[in-house]
Order: sequence, then structure tokens, then C-alpha cells
Amino acid sequence: RRDEAGLFFAPSKEPTAAAALPTSSHAQQYPTKTIRFLVGFPPGGSADLTMRQLAHRLDAVLSAKHLIENLAGASSTLAAVQTVRAEPDGHTLFLGSNVSQVIAPSMLKLSYDPLTALAPISQVTTSSSLVAVSAGYGVKNWAEFLAKAKRERDGVFYGTSNVGFQIPAVQISRIAGIKLVNVPFKGGAETVTAVLGGNIPMIIGTPPTILPHVNSGALVALCATSAERSFVMPDIPGANEVGLKGMDSVGWFGVFAPVKTPLSTITKLHAAIQSVIADKSLLQALGREGLEPK
Repeated sequence: RRDEAGLFFAPSKEPTAAAALPTSSHAQQYPTKTIRFLVGFPPGGSADLTMRQLAHRLDAVLSAKHLIENLAGASSTLAAVQTVRAEPDGHTLFLGSNVSQVIAPSMLKLSYDPLTALAPISQVTTSSSLVAVSAGYGVKNWAEFLAKAKRERDGVFYGTSNVGFQIPAVQISRIAGIKLVNVPFKGGAETVTAVLGGNIPMIIGTPPTILPHVNSGALVALCATSAERSFVMPDIPGANEVGLKGMDSVGWFGVFAPVKTPLSTITKLHAAIQSVIADKSLLQALGREGLEPK
């Protein structure tokens, strides 16, 4: 049967012994060509930065070359579908996230089941989102924002680049008793441009997207969406600290392969990623962007 996205579903069959048990020589030879990393978000955001920091370090460990392809859209599920369709040989990998693997399947009609169509290799990072407003909005902290937001008859318009950021917005709205109105964008950079340009006053997004503009003074960081302060963003209060009790919304990235990728290849990739994550230079590089390697 062909579904709406063009993906075929057929009754499962028992794999042959040859297919189920790849030879050790296959694992030793891998990789034999360029590794494609599919990222479901545009360049410049946390997903793109995470993948680029990881990929060039993996090149050295695997004696490989890589190519990063940004396939933005549909909460990163377009990139996931391309991964599912790819040859399961370990040369096409997907940077999945809580958005693609958990949130999108709960909200969208997908052509794949993330639990059965993609093989998890390793978690890579975890991160808190940031809530910020333009400096021109005229507030300096959460208390001032809350007071002003309660006076906004039509609500406060905020920008997001995927559904993952709408969840903390709903939580904030309910806990704080304010009206927040979502304006969706394709990517974090586009969202920031809208806020800096005065089109909307507020953004909920990733630290790499927002922090540079906080540091420049163009944006004011109100709080993180994690319950407590993140150790990589020690100057920004957590949700509990500003009175958003019970809120703890964090995201994560992980590397996935097509489900029929040989176990020997998955194991080799897992070991390579684990060795890279232990690299202090990666901790420092991602930490500057508000991301915590896991």
C-alpha cells in the first residue's frame, strides 16, 4: 500500500540469515563512501550546529568524509522520510530529535512509525529552549514582561520554528495566565529576523539562535524552559525561578539510521559517537551554544 507521502508498507517477512547477520568484514570496511547526515532544520540553528560539530569529529574516528543536507519542513519529518527510504548501509543517517520522534508523530499523520522505521544509534545533546523578547518591547526581565503581557488585549505574538517550541508556550500561557499567540516560521534565523525587525515582540527558540542577540543587547532573555538554570547558561533564570512552577521543557538530538542497517554498523557508529562526545572540545563548542552533550 502506498500512503500519502509515497512510502510503501508491506507485510513483514523474516530476513534471511545472510541479511540478518552481516559479516564482520562488512563492519570492518564501513564506511566505504561519504556519510550523508540529514538534518530536518535550516542552517544556523541548534540542529545544524550540533551536526556540524559532531560530523567533522566523526570523520577522524571513522576515517570518513561527510555531507550535511538540510531538509527543513514538517517539523523535520521530511528528513526522516528520506532516511527511511535510503539504503540501510550506514551511509545515510538522520539527526532526530524530540520533535521528529515524539511530538510530530503525536500531531501529524506520518508515513512512518519512528519506533519501527528508524534505528536509534546514540543520543547526542540535550538543551533548554529560551524565551526572549526584543529590546524594543520595553521590558528587562520576566516580572516586567508578565505585567505588560497581562495588559495586552490581543495577547503577545511570539515566533517559533517548530511545534516543539509551542509546547512550552502553552505551558507558560496556562501557568502565568497570559495570552500568547503563535506565529510559525520555517527556521530559527527567520524567526529572529522577524523579532529584530519589530514584526513580533517575542521568540521561543534554541540557545544558538537567540543567545548571540541577547549578548548584543538586541534581545532580552526572560527565562529558560527548563525547571532550573542550565549550567551552560548560568546567567538566565530557569522556569521555577521566575514563578513558572511545574514547567520543565527540554529538547534533545540523537542520531538514527534506517531500521535495517546492519547491527555491526550501528554498533561501530555508536562507539564512534560515544568517543566523540567524550571530547572536551565538543563540550566547550556546544556549551557555548547552550547545548549539553549527552
